[in-house]
Amino acid sequence: MEPRHRASAEQSEGADLSTSPFSARVFSLVFGLGYAAAVYINYPLFRYYPLVKRFSLHDLADRTLGPAMAWYGWMAIAAIPALVLSAVVPNRWGNRIPAEVFWILPFVMLLAGWYREQSWFH
Repeated sequence: MEPRHRASAEQSEGADLSTSPFSARVFSLVFGLGYAAAVYINYPLFRYYPLVKRFSLHDLADRTLGPAMAWYGWMAIAAIPALVLSAVVPNRWGNRIPAEVFWILPFVMLLAGWYREQSWFH
């Protein structure tokens, strides 16, 4: 069974993302760099203690709470400037960012994480 073909005038145009006030490219770039920086300098917005299901703005030195998870805090600290800048920077400026930058960004994030976590192996 083949899908029915509609005339081009009947087909949906879809969303026009070029007029969107939100710049996905700016968000991706700023979030990736912000996340890499947060991991590299170990600066989470908050920490989560899963054993006691508790969030804290500070690192609690109580061993009975179990290990803290910084990942949620790193994601949050990277999302804040990414959301603000992607809303402020016009989409037409964001579209000027070359696509090649987005191929390099995962490697930057990987290197920051690798550098941060290599202390576990010494």
